[in-house]
Amino acid sequence: MKITFVLLLVLLTGCSEEEPYDFQEAISPELMIYFESFAQEAVKRGVMIEWSDEHIYADIVNVEDEAVGQCLTYEQGKNQVNIDRQYWQSSNGLQREFLIFHELGHCILKRSHLDLANFDGTCMSVMSSGQGVCRRNYTTATRKSYLDELFS
Repeated sequence: MKITFVLLLVLLTGCSEEEPYDFQEAISPELMIYFESFAQEAVKRGVMIEWSDEHIYADIVNVEDEAVGQCLTYEQGKNQVNIDRQYWQSSNGLQREFLIFHELGHCILKRSHLDLANFDGTCMSVMSSGQGVCRRNYTTATRKSYLDELFS
């Protein structure tokens, strides 16, 4: 009986221990370049991101609803970024960056959607919801102004 109790105690406490967070393993390799770029762009604007403190996980999956990306927030400060596989495969580098930066805007910067439009109908923010209130215009020419707004 005593051995059974000790064995049960070891099994239960072993299951409750949390694995140490490893940023390199928590982020899908295909997404890593965009996470690193996000941190670099943040630093340029005076925002420091310490990935080891963020406990964020990210992967390319089949997203169930109409969304092409998701930021899911869990207890203990953990966040999960899900990127839709079909969208990822059909998008270019700039579209991928926009999506990752948008989701990290939610998960890391704690930003909500912002659907304000410029006078020409283009979105003012990377954080636009994509619901058609404004037209996205994230290009190499507009990238800097969008990122300045994102990290402001």
